[in-house]
Amino acid sequence: MQKKQQELRPEMAHTVRRRRWRPRLLIVVLALLALLAAAHFIAVSHLSHPSLASTQSCASLIHNTDYTQIVQIQPRTQRMAAVQFVNEVTGGQPSALIQVEDLSSQQKLDVYLYTCTRQQSKPVLNLIFKQQGLIKGMVDITQAHTLSVGQIDTTLPADSDALLLPLQQNVFQEYGWQNGSLHQLVFPGLYPVTSRSEAEALQDEANNGQSLPWTDPLSTARQMAQDLFQWPSKAIQATLKDKGTNEAHVLLEKKDTRIEVAVTLDRLIQANSKGLWWVTNAQSPGITLDQTQFNNPQSSPLQIQGTIIPTHEKITATLFNHTLSTIPLQHNSDLQADSAGHFSGTLTYDNLFPDQPALLLITTYPRDEDARLFLTNLILN
Repeated sequence: MQKKQQELRPEMAHTVRRRRWRPRLLIVVLALLALLAAAHFIAVSHLSHPSLASTQSCASLIHNTDYTQIVQIQPRTQRMAAVQFVNEVTGGQPSALIQVEDLSSQQKLDVYLYTCTRQQSKPVLNLIFKQQGLIKGMVDITQAHTLSVGQIDTTLPADSDALLLPLQQNVFQEYGWQNGSLHQLVFPGLYPVTSRSEAEALQDEANNGQSLPWTDPLSTARQMAQDLFQWPSKAIQATLKDKGTNEAHVLLEKKDTRIEVAVTLDRLIQANSKGLWWVTNAQSPGITLDQTQFNNPQSSPLQIQGTIIPTHEKITATLFNHTLSTIPLQHNSDLQADSAGHFSGTLTYDNLFPDQPALLLITTYPRDEDARLFLTNLILN
């Protein structure tokens, strides 16, 4: 009996070993299945949750960022109004324009522009532009792929809307991409408006059938002479020297005086037969102005200098604000000229609204000599 039991022990031991291997094998199989399920979940998560993949490139980071977590918003008084991808504004690199609206009666607007840079092989958001508290603010991407930011000019009289062109009650600042950053630009048009946003609005009105006086270069030049030079309508003689598809030249003369003004006009917004004309240059022969400093916004007091054919008559400077209204000067606006024709002067003024487009007009009206006139644009800080 004892011997039989001893003979059975190896078989029983083999059975026990098989019973022990079965649960171990099951555990291994279950572990492999769990690993496969985890790998599948990770793959699906990267597809269904773009934020996890956003570190792969700047484009994905810009597009997949939750900007409500980046931009500080006051929940009770503000809301995120728009997220717009504006690569065309930043030279083709990925960028996002964020607008945050204020819910108060002033309808203030905050504007943020983000691009992306790589740091240690990882994409990182970079805030390159911010403006906050724009009263009744607006932001737009122009047809020229520039950023236009505007707000209401609170210094204007309450009833001024009826006397102004569309959007002219707003101050617009235009920014363009130069050397890897945004810079404020001077709109090349001098008249009838001083910003690209206003110009595009006027062009839209013309395209929608509105009758406007700037569909012809002659009428545009004549109207400018009345509005800016204060020439009486009956005293204006305008001659069309030449006219191409998008550029024209007009000679303005004031009757019974010795003044001629060469005017260049361009279709700045729309280059076809329906495009409106903008004055881009207006000056008499024999007068120049140093404009190198006008590439940047100018603060009061404004230093100006130039040259003119020598004259004993006074040379006067006039500043116009963004609505083409004259800006009062605190002191005499006469400029001083020496016998060689070099003139200079200082204009002191109260600029009630910063960084606004403006015009500068230099004139001299001698009785027995040829008169001179020079018109240019700048930004007043």
